[in-house]
Amino acid sequence: MVYVALFLAVQGGVLVAFTSSIPPGVRGQIEDQLNASARVFKRIMSEREAQLGVSAQLLARDYGFRDAIATADEPTIRSALRNQQQRIGADLAVVLDLDGTIVTTLTGNARNTNNGGAGGADTGAPELPSSFMAEAEEKGAASRILPVQDRLYQLVLVPVMAPEPIAWIVFGTELDQAAARDIKALSPIDLDLAFLRRGDDGALHLAAATSSHAALEAFLAQPAESAAGSLLQGAHEVNQHLFWGLPLLEQDGRTQAAAVLYYSLDSAMQAYTRLVAILLLVTAGGLLVLIVGSVLVSRGVTRPLRDLARASQRVAAGDYREVVAPARDVEFNDLTGSFNRMVGAVKEREQHIRFQASHDIETGLPNRLDFERRLGEHLAAGKPTAVALVEIQNLAELRVVLTHADVNDLMGAIGDRLGCLASSAPARLSTESFALLLDGDEGTAPDADRRLEALATTIRNSFLAPFTVGDIVVDTSARLGLVRHPRDGEDIATLLRHACAALDSARLHPQGLAWYDRDSDDSRNRRLSLMSELREGLSNGEVTFAYQPKLDLATGTVKAVEALVRWKSATRGFVPPDEFIPLAERTGDVRLLTEWGLRTAVRQLAAWQERGCEVAIAVNLSTSDLMNQRLPQLVAGLLHEHRVPASRLKLEVTESAVMQDAARALAVLNELAAMGLSLSIDDYGTGYSSLGYIKRLPVSEIKIDKSFVTHLATSEEDNILVRSTIDLGHNLGLSVTAEGVEDEESLRRLRAYGCDCVQGYLISRPVPVADLEPFLGSAHHVEA
Repeated sequence: MVYVALFLAVQGGVLVAFTSSIPPGVRGQIEDQLNASARVFKRIMSEREAQLGVSAQLLARDYGFRDAIATADEPTIRSALRNQQQRIGADLAVVLDLDGTIVTTLTGNARNTNNGGAGGADTGAPELPSSFMAEAEEKGAASRILPVQDRLYQLVLVPVMAPEPIAWIVFGTELDQAAARDIKALSPIDLDLAFLRRGDDGALHLAAATSSHAALEAFLAQPAESAAGSLLQGAHEVNQHLFWGLPLLEQDGRTQAAAVLYYSLDSAMQAYTRLVAILLLVTAGGLLVLIVGSVLVSRGVTRPLRDLARASQRVAAGDYREVVAPARDVEFNDLTGSFNRMVGAVKEREQHIRFQASHDIETGLPNRLDFERRLGEHLAAGKPTAVALVEIQNLAELRVVLTHADVNDLMGAIGDRLGCLASSAPARLSTESFALLLDGDEGTAPDADRRLEALATTIRNSFLAPFTVGDIVVDTSARLGLVRHPRDGEDIATLLRHACAALDSARLHPQGLAWYDRDSDDSRNRRLSLMSELREGLSNGEVTFAYQPKLDLATGTVKAVEALVRWKSATRGFVPPDEFIPLAERTGDVRLLTEWGLRTAVRQLAAWQERGCEVAIAVNLSTSDLMNQRLPQLVAGLLHEHRVPASRLKLEVTESAVMQDAARALAVLNELAAMGLSLSIDDYGTGYSSLGYIKRLPVSEIKIDKSFVTHLATSEEDNILVRSTIDLGHNLGLSVTAEGVEDEESLRRLRAYGCDCVQGYLISRPVPVADLEPFLGSAHHVEA
């Protein structure tokens, strides 16, 4: 369309320029031709005048003719006059005497006269102006164009001399339509000619014309006065004409007779009109050729481009089919080849990106994204589905001895082995865990669970065979957590979260695999909020101390009490210490609990000190407390704040707490001992510390665990262990306390073995401070 518009614009401009330049050019040419025709017209009129003058002069010199005039021989005069008229073809021949009286006159041309027309009859004579006659007498001949009886004639006047003027001879040619046609025939162009005469009414009237007389007279009715001697343009017989006026007779400052030459502009324009028509035809033909050529070009050029454009849209939509190039077009072959190579490169990069997005880079196994996609497809299809999370054990230890590449090879080998056992490819979810998509249940749920458990056992047993990584044979094992859809979850996120919970349970399960247990999960969720409630309980008074007395067997008095934490929650009720203390140790909240316990114990010691009670309080420390380098500073600050001697505060630690990081624990314990605090080893006998460590600890007391004391009255082995422990403690310079004393026989034997202190229900249960103080007020608590 652009090319068509450009073509039409250019051709239209050419046509407009051409047509706008034609009228001025044609008008100029016509003006030149009219001017030339006017000169031709004048020359013709001069020749006609000369012919008439010569003939008149020959007749005037004829002796017989002059004699006939002198003798008034009219027949001779008339005969001679007719002969000469016929010879020159004049329309008017007149002989006048010197007074201007007509001697004889002949009108009509010679042919009419010969045919018996008006020739030879005296039909009238022109009325000659005196100036006309004076000029003829002076020059021997004169010519004028004069109207004669409503007709216009070209007249020649010659005097007849003998030797004096005796008469006048007048020859005239009528300027009628025939004369006009004769003159027109001599013109080089197809112009028209008209003669005008002034009538008795003073207006110019048409005497003769070569075109329509009535139409021309109507046109000249208004501008006729100015037509003579000027150039006019107007419509005549429908067409536009140019008119050129030539005055033939001027008298009294007015034109009495005139000739008008006129030419049709439309006729002159016909040749150019044909050129315009040809130009339009050329334009139409060019337009047709352009349209046909555009169609052919479109088939050859535009169509392949459109094909490439559609192909690019397909590529954007993910369709990477190649484009077929035109067979014969080299340029498009190259362009299409480049396009197909680009599409191939894009396709290859997309495949690479897709692979990286859906696979583990280190092993090439599917990753979590790919596994979730496959699991989502199973869920959407409603297929029975089970998920197994496989966690590789001792991988941290393997990383110490294996290189990064070896570990990747090991994980890849594990993935290959899992893929051989499962029905789908395993996905690597994390550094040390894989996910397997297993076929779900067919039949009853118990049967399906058994089949899946059998498969999980097979997978776990497959790790009995070692893996070879490079030159190294590696032994490892795995744990599995199992979930089923829809029993254990309706969506992907829930299934994977429950599978992780099942894997946590599998870590404690002897078989190394476990199904998801909703009850355990609820308990876990309950424990998650336990610590936040514990922190709130420490601040609002829900957490308190229960004090259990320690009886000095030598004096029979209570010299110290052990502070035991009790928590009565407003929402949970009584929460056993075994439930929240281990959790507090794992979450780090035990430091808050310890700080609360130390502050409460020191504050209680200060209160008793004011009342004169010198009982010491023992507070238990956890492993986390022994790793706290700021603990001695905290204890010192509390003792100083409440002005309590350090000897009144006892701290009890377990063997296992010390053995977690003995060096750091010893540093803290030595600093506390240096402050004057008494340190005790609690639950002695249940740990795995060596005697070498016991010797290095800055403790002053060991407390025999109640598991050795409870059955002391009936178990000889416990008697041996307790007695040996008491002897060992004493030999190391330590005092010995026996926990869990609940009967008199055990107390008797402990006293016999030389035990220093006892603690148990026989003495007193752990009681609130309000119940403890009356107990402390008694003189002896047991019989010595």
